[in-house]
Amino acid sequence: MNYDSQYTKAIIIKNRKIIRQLIISEITHIICESYICDIYTLTDKYTTTRLLKALEKELDKFNFIRIHNNILINAKHLSYIDKDKNIVILNTNIELPFSVRRWKDIKSRLQKFD
Repeated sequence: MNYDSQYTKAIIIKNRKIIRQLIISEITHIICESYICDIYTLTDKYTTTRLLKALEKELDKFNFIRIHNNILINAKHLSYIDKDKNIVILNTNIELPFSVRRWKDIKSRLQKFD
């Protein structure tokens, strides 16, 4: 998989009066609850009120995959998938559940990246 475009691109995150620029290659995953999205990077966590759907649309071309109704992962940081336990393990040793309904989409997206 080619992730070169992630190193030169960033997204803008606004939270109250703070505006941050996050390098896409450093984002490992995003978890959303209601209207609050937590964006996890290799070193920190940032909170924004942007909708997960909007983030998914913006990050789709950078190999981000929606694995659950409220979870988006960067395929670059995917270590492996345990289909028996329905979990995705990132290279940061974080385990995230994936939806059985999304399994076909996850599988096809990963094959497309090859």
